[in-house]
Order: sequence, then structure tokens, then C-alpha cells
Amino acid sequence: MAESEPPDWLVKLESRREQIKAKLSHESGNGAPCIACGSACPGLDLHFWRKICRNCKCRKEQHDFDDDASGWAQFEILGAIRSKPAYIRISELTDKPVQLTWVPPNVTPELATDYMRTLGERNIPIVGSEAAEKRKQQLEYQVPAHDLDTTLCHNLTPYEAGQLSDYVEKIKTHCVGQGTVMRVGGESGGAVQYGTVVQQQDPNPPQAASAGQPENRRPDFMESPALSDKMKYKLNLMGIASSEMVHQALRYDPAVVLSGRQHFPEPIIKFHQEYQSNPKFRAEMDHFVEETPPPLPESSVPEFQSSGVLRSDAGPIVPSGSNDSGFASIPVSPARNDPSAAPLLGPMEAIKLTDAPPAKLTPAVATQRCTGCSQPFAPGEVAVKVDRASSERSIWHPQCFKCERCGELLADLVYFYHAGAIYCGRDLAVILKIPRCAACDELIFTKEYTAAEGATYHVRHFCCYHCDGPLAGQQYVLEQRSSQPLCLPCYEGHYAQTCSTCQRSIGPAEQGVGWDKIHWHKECFRCTGKHCQKSLIGGRFCVKANQPYCSAQCTKDV
Repeated sequence: MAESEPPDWLVKLESRREQIKAKLSHESGNGAPCIACGSACPGLDLHFWRKICRNCKCRKEQHDFDDDASGWAQFEILGAIRSKPAYIRISELTDKPVQLTWVPPNVTPELATDYMRTLGERNIPIVGSEAAEKRKQQLEYQVPAHDLDTTLCHNLTPYEAGQLSDYVEKIKTHCVGQGTVMRVGGESGGAVQYGTVVQQQDPNPPQAASAGQPENRRPDFMESPALSDKMKYKLNLMGIASSEMVHQALRYDPAVVLSGRQHFPEPIIKFHQEYQSNPKFRAEMDHFVEETPPPLPESSVPEFQSSGVLRSDAGPIVPSGSNDSGFASIPVSPARNDPSAAPLLGPMEAIKLTDAPPAKLTPAVATQRCTGCSQPFAPGEVAVKVDRASSERSIWHPQCFKCERCGELLADLVYFYHAGAIYCGRDLAVILKIPRCAACDELIFTKEYTAAEGATYHVRHFCCYHCDGPLAGQQYVLEQRSSQPLCLPCYEGHYAQTCSTCQRSIGPAEQGVGWDKIHWHKECFRCTGKHCQKSLIGGRFCVKANQPYCSAQCTKDV
């Protein structure tokens, strides 16, 4: 019997994987300008194993170039194809759609827009923006490609390659995932193909309520195609519990509702405040009322009583949260055969306003709290869900979806879940106490390695930062900017300061004095006055023509 063929998506992924890996070499992005150094760097010249530029010593991803390897390994570990750029509309930025380098996968354009809005303008990865560049750098730094593929590492032994492969399989099985963008107590996100909404079947179709049992469902306007997700979210927050409540609200004169002279339920007041101030909301509500069926017969239509309480022969109407994402909903009405339930209200009364104090509608209770900040979610609020976490610790605000250790937003929602917290891949290794080589940036899977100045190195990579000469058993100096080791000849020839008096380099074992950009040996730091020459250590001095003097008088005695 012939083996079944692999699915198309897997074939495409493997094909793409091989094409990209063929391009991964130390010549990738050669000559690209450095974002950090600007014109000071002549262009990217990638070191063959350090993963930095040999010219400016900045990381590869800090240079301005695009290649197919960017983000590849990070999504290969998820078994998914990375998201492509997409156009979405963000009204706070512009009336026209903007192109983003990344959007959350499998969401509607409206949910993607609300997610980006929640992140804040400085974090929206618009093509060509600083945020887009930062997002690219964060992804490659937080989830290093060489942590995931042995072929991207330098000169691994068979034992090291096997250990890394085992590590990758373990994190694939137990840790790694990508956050799912959703609404709390609202509609789940539908798939999007870069602007075109793909309808998805409801995995939990509604079932008829049993006789004598309460009907547990979300507001009926949540299913209406006449309303956008954003407007449904607004209605839910207001406490509008049904389409009929929208009809009821529009029967009132806005001027009367907002005058404050008469008592109205809070949802109706909020509705008219938005209706009067937001033209888009007003247009959608008018269109929605035109498109929805006419009201139910008067005997079954809920009405506002004189006290301002919404009444019904089925009991008090309570806004219900969605249960399509696993969160609890509040029943629409108490069970009729439950003796402990609240008594049913009386027959319908005509709409009549009096000065009686209003009774408030009971809002839906948000029981879900953000794992990051512990604040409760409002119904319909955008959240990020982690499938690997338990239900009690499974959702975060988008702006709280950060690595527990470094506090940075998790790029592209790629997370590593461990012991009840989420981390970036780089910090997961720290939590698991796996050492990382400070020279090649790869994880160390051997028992023999070098520790120096608080850093760890492969034995083969404990080399001079400039010439790559081995430093085992040798004296070395730490380069100030990178904290990398240098052999003494390279330090004196390329990094040491030159004494302004004797023009010799100031060696690592010698004491020196610096003022602005001028440096001296300790013994050379003397008054330049012809008849003075006293030491200036610990005293006052002035500088003329890059030479030190003890007084203004000595500057004349040259």
C-alpha cells in the first residue's frame, strides 16, 4: 500500500525552507548600511561565525536589508507559514489603509485594527517605520534562528548537534506557540486573507434550550452582518443586550434623553451620547435598524417602565457575554421552575416617565483578568490567548504580552511558555540555565566551556574580538563598547588611546588621564610651561592647543 502524500502546506513549507537555507551564508546582506552607526559603517561585512559586522561590530539584523531568512526559522518551529504584509485601516492614523509588515494571523481586518490600536502608535509596524524595523530586529533577537537549526551554527560536534536537536524537539512539544488574538466575551476572530474576510463555521452551533431551562446566548446583534465588530463591541460595553434595545433607544428624542431632566436607563444615555457625537456610529445604527426585522408584537416587546427599568414577561434582561471563546456567560433570564430565582415582573406597562429614581441594568460581569497586569477585561476587549497555558492564566492584554524576564513585547506573538509564564526564546534558555556563547551567540551544549568576566564561551570561541587569535592562557583586555576580549597587541594597535604629549599608546597596564577627547599617560600629565613641568594630578589645569597648563601665566611661557 502506497504511503499517503503529505499535505500541500507541508510540501510548500519544506520547499520554502530549503530555498531560504540555501541563501543563508556569511555573505547574506553584504554591504547593507548600518542603522545604528549610519555613515560610520561602510556596510555589512558579516563575520563568518560571530554573527556581527566586521566593520562596525553591530549585529546583522541592525543593518538595513531584507532577505528571505528574516523570520523564517521562527515560524518553521511553529510549523506555520509566517504572515505576509497586509493593508488595514487605522482611523487614528489616517483615513487611508496603511501597509503593515505583519498582522496577527487568522483575524478579521477589524480585529487586526483594534489589536494594533491597543498596542499604540509607536508599536504599529507600518512599512518603512521605526516600529517595523524594531519588530524585525526583536523577532530575530528574541528567537535566534541558530537556536533552532544545527545548520545555522558554527562547527558543532555530533554530540552538540544531537543535544541541540533534542532541545528543539522539547520546546516544540512543550513550550513554543503563537498567541491568538481574540475578543473577551465577544466574537472570535475570523480568518483574513490580507483584506478579504474568510467566513468560518461556528464550531459550537447554538442548540435549542431545554424546556424549563434558561437560554444562555449572547446578544442577537452579534450575528448581524449589518454591524461591524467595532460597533458590536461598543453596544456590548454600553449594556445594550439585544437588537430590540437598539430599536427602543431610537424611539426616544436624543435631546430629551441627554437633557438630564428625566430618568433614563444608563445604556440608553450612553447610546445617545455616542449616537450624537459619532457620525459613523449613527450611520451604522440607522442602517442596522433598517435592515433588522420589525419589532415583535407588543405583547412580547420589552418596554421601559416608569422607573426606567427594562421589563419583560420573561424576567429582567441582563446583557450576556459570549461563550464562543470558552468564557462563562450570564443567563438571559432565570429558570422559570427555579424557586430561588428572582420573581418575574408583572404585565407590560405603557412607556411613562416619572421622577422615580432609576434602577440600573445589571452589566455583564468580566471575570477574566490579564495575566500580565491582573486587571479585569471588559466584554469585547481585545486580548491575546495562549493555548499552552491553563484557563486561569491564559489571556493577556496586547500591551502586556511581554517576556516575563526582559519585559519586551513578544514579536509576532511568538512565545515560550514555562512554569506559568511566557518568555522570549533567548530568555527561556536563561531560565533553563543553558549557557550561551558570548562570542558566537549560540547555546552551549558541552560540559567544557570557558567562563570569563561574567560571560561564557565555547572553548574554541574564546578568541580575540579583533584578530580571532585564541586567548586560552593569554592576557587579554575587555573592549569597552562590546565587553569582548582583545589580545594585548590588538588592543594597543587598534583600541588604545594615544598620549597627547609623547604620542605613544596608553597600554592596558598603564595609568592614564583623559579630558574630553585628549588623553595622557599619568607621568606625561604635566604643565607644559617651559619653566614649570609640575605634575597636574589632583590639581587645577587648563588646556591650550591640546596641551595642559597649571595656570594662565604658564600658557604664555612656552
